[in-house]
Amino acid sequence: MENLKIVAPVRSKFMMEEMIEAGANEIYFGVSTPLFQQLSFDNKFKTVADYPAHFSDWEEVDSIIALAKANNLKVIFMANTSYIPTGFEKDYQKHVYKALEKGVDAITISSMQSCHLLNPLEKDIQIISGSQLAPVNKYGAELLKESGVKRITLSQSMTLEEIHELQDLDVELMITGNFGTGSMAGSCRLWESPNNLEIGEGIRTLYRVLSSLNTNSNQHHFLDSATDCSLCNLEDLVSAGVTAIKFLGREAPNPVTLAMVVNMFNEWREMGLSGLSIEQKMKITEQEQLMWVMKWVPRFCEKCRCTYKPTAITKTYI
Repeated sequence: MENLKIVAPVRSKFMMEEMIEAGANEIYFGVSTPLFQQLSFDNKFKTVADYPAHFSDWEEVDSIIALAKANNLKVIFMANTSYIPTGFEKDYQKHVYKALEKGVDAITISSMQSCHLLNPLEKDIQIISGSQLAPVNKYGAELLKESGVKRITLSQSMTLEEIHELQDLDVELMITGNFGTGSMAGSCRLWESPNNLEIGEGIRTLYRVLSSLNTNSNQHHFLDSATDCSLCNLEDLVSAGVTAIKFLGREAPNPVTLAMVVNMFNEWREMGLSGLSIEQKMKITEQEQLMWVMKWVPRFCEKCRCTYKPTAITKTYI
């Protein structure tokens, strides 16, 4: 547990300060490019539900990296677009090289195309595979390692036993701590496209089925197979070889709330180091965290949305 890294998103100095206070060990961010009106080189629209997801220019990045270094935080740059048109490949490379000049420690990618384009990078720069490139078995993980990836983001649909099989690969393993990706990575928030308001509903959407027999059916998340919470699995995940937890939310409407989630995972990590049981952790959190009582337990615990545990949701995975 002592070596488990907490990886937090950042899009502003204020958000950065909140994540430092919450106990983050690493931060990640993206920078928008003037080449596109709303797209980016990191698989995020420039705005998501009217909230920015990037730093708007490189000048902002200087102070963020300086603050990270002053607090001994690792800096990860997001370059995880799933596809780059041929005409933009050189622009993509320049975008990443600019980040390296600024002093980032690692680059996140989400395609084999990006991996190939960044092959000439210095060997001491860590390449991280993002969730859209997440392997579902050891063979996919071996391919990523052979391609130069040093840290692999794991699929939420893997089991603890399957994660154990990756321990001999000599790569770092990372999971997402808060929320998964619905069903298919990158497809859970399609309705938030600023380019096309009718692009389609996402996997996280509530659906109501209407028929001549039942016109008042309840709403259900029929397409949502994410599990979302890994708090109770931290010790098991570390034993399986997981070394980092990444938190989603560069576009989070309220960075303070997201920092509370990061802090809660940090506290559970610290309580795990002290040898407390899951029941003891829950009791302490219940006394100290209103969010735990009002939101976390009803949304995740009571609905058994436990990542990597055998639940009704995880048993549906193929």
